[in-house]
Amino acid sequence: MELKKYKLGDIAEIYISSIDKKSKEGEQSVRLCNFVDIYHNWAITKDLVPNFMIASANDNNIKRFSLKEGYVAFTKDSETRDDIGIPAYIADDLDNTVLGYHCALVKPNADILSGKYLNTFLHSDYIKKYFELNATGSGMRYTLSTETLNNIPILVPSLEMQEYIGNIFSNIDRKICLNRQINDNLRASRVQSQTQFELCRGTAVNADVSPNLLTLDRSLIEVITRHAA
Repeated sequence: MELKKYKLGDIAEIYISSIDKKSKEGEQSVRLCNFVDIYHNWAITKDLVPNFMIASANDNNIKRFSLKEGYVAFTKDSETRDDIGIPAYIADDLDNTVLGYHCALVKPNADILSGKYLNTFLHSDYIKKYFELNATGSGMRYTLSTETLNNIPILVPSLEMQEYIGNIFSNIDRKICLNRQINDNLRASRVQSQTQFELCRGTAVNADVSPNLLTLDRSLIEVITRHAA
């Protein structure tokens, strides 16, 4: 497989978001895809949007940081060097949804670079080590500079191979998400069943069932006893 080597800045546009979590007068209301949303997901899909917080952004930032299918976002700040630059693929066009601060947005040149492949490549140990070695800062705050982001080394096969590789990992992620949903539903069902059981048991224990019992007088008990003997 032939690989071409590029610097990311030569085959993609890279923007660092400054959109905070506040809602400001005179700005448009938006859904905000935050640091934690990027950090915890392989892909950002339209199903996740209802869980995003509501904030505001001006027209320029909405134009620059709106999330469209094929883009890749990643975290650019961290408390440690070895936990920085965590990427996520933007899998759908997300209406009125923008990227929040402490993150960078990559818009690949679609003629050269697939977003799915880029997301996979940025998860590699090769790039993790690059981020770790090039993160600047000390103590509790590390960051990736604009220069570091533009110089990210990307090894690029043909677009056909990129799509093939990207789809493999995207399919795995979809199966993981489906598994997680099934497990969540099973847990919810188990909790519901346990709750219903406890309610039924409590009702049975506390119910006055004596009116429904047959009362045998003493003479009848004696007859039954003699017959049994």
